[in-house]
Amino acid sequence: MTETKIRIYSGLDTIGGVVMEIRYENCRAFFEAGMAYDPAFDMFDGKVSRRDNIVADDLWLNQIPLIDGIYRKKDIEKRYPDLKPAEGYDIDDQAFFVSHLHLDHMAMINRISPEVKIYMTRPAQILEKALEDVSQGVDGEPREYSDMKEETLVGKIRVKRFILNDDSYQDLSFYIETPDLKIHFTGDVFVYGKYRDNILKEIEFLKEKKPDLLFCEGTRFFSNAEYKEQIVPSLSEKPGHLTKNQLDERIVQTMKDYDGLIVFNYYEREMSDVKDFENFAKTADRQIVYEPESAHLVNVFYQKKVNVMMPDTYEKKPEYLDEILEFNNVIEKKQILEYPKQYLVQNTYPNMLELFDYRNIRTLYLHHSGIPLGDFDPKLKNLIKVIEACGFDYRKTYQWEDGYFSPHAENYQILAYIEAVGASLTVPLHTSNRKGMISQMTTPYFYAEKNITYRYNKEKNTLEADDE
Repeated sequence: MTETKIRIYSGLDTIGGVVMEIRYENCRAFFEAGMAYDPAFDMFDGKVSRRDNIVADDLWLNQIPLIDGIYRKKDIEKRYPDLKPAEGYDIDDQAFFVSHLHLDHMAMINRISPEVKIYMTRPAQILEKALEDVSQGVDGEPREYSDMKEETLVGKIRVKRFILNDDSYQDLSFYIETPDLKIHFTGDVFVYGKYRDNILKEIEFLKEKKPDLLFCEGTRFFSNAEYKEQIVPSLSEKPGHLTKNQLDERIVQTMKDYDGLIVFNYYEREMSDVKDFENFAKTADRQIVYEPESAHLVNVFYQKKVNVMMPDTYEKKPEYLDEILEFNNVIEKKQILEYPKQYLVQNTYPNMLELFDYRNIRTLYLHHSGIPLGDFDPKLKNLIKVIEACGFDYRKTYQWEDGYFSPHAENYQILAYIEAVGASLTVPLHTSNRKGMISQMTTPYFYAEKNITYRYNKEKNTLEADDE
């Protein structure tokens, strides 16, 4: 069996929240630092007050995993005296690697001790700092991050990044080599638009490397789905599954055709969505208007001024507000009410009561990838209630009469990816239906368990629990 050891602390049967350790000798590399996406569990929705020690409370709530040597002593010594702190921990080197800035991949980064390195791309660091500027960063004490180079060493663990999309903060996957093991960790698999060519290049690289282990996400294997028939693998979209170009064409045409105001809601961490909506607005001859916090993210990330409008929802004016308004072009709400067809206005869920001000003009609410993400999120009922009270038209951008768009790779694309990579053994994770995913796989797989240290047995092509 290999000297390399592997342990998965979380994220096997959830959407995100993966924390996986690869250890060689007295060094270890962790992949992802996320918290599982579960909108039904919304403990900290503004009604429950946070205490001064969020690390200890999140450990109690099983939001973050119990791991020796990664948390500050002050955060764990009173309530978790048996958990070893980062200070003085017996390790030669250790680091976390973050694939992208979706919260289910990085929400616990500020809970981790500054003594533990966290590698992120430089653009990701810039965006995360901008989020912190406007109180939208992740909970915890802000810290410094290490630049994720093309290759990084943690002891004898070599981590090579793949940039899958450079239009945003650079979505990554990771190829990992130790002296006796070759591993690939997918992060999220995207096969649309710019991702497609990069995924194909990644596959060709991996086919040459012949990895022993592939740790692969399976988001689109849904928890309530029963797979009674064999899914036919394909990297290309099947009928009814729209390409990114088709999606963009439909959004632009909708903006051109709609005789009224358009309000849009996108995921503010996705700077590639900003780029898309800027292009949509320009093509449709509309001016795009942001909320102040989103405007700041665009200012910092793209180094440019934008249109910004003040919402009426601040109980107390934030310190950062004056600077944002001074830097950008302020649009008054009365301008939008007078010339609604000229505008594309951002509205986030926390500010949805702003929509009542547009109730007397024809308005389309264009729901892209912003919270609430779907029917599974209880917040959607609140949003729909407000939209209906306003008498707005409503459209989810990912759903059209002739098909749907999927940002995550569809289940048949995941299966095609696994087959194309050709790893000796695939370990599914980041899915609410591992059994369904495994039932469709035609290549060797391993059903891992949490908090078990494994070594790879090359002769048997399996992971075996380490007896030590």
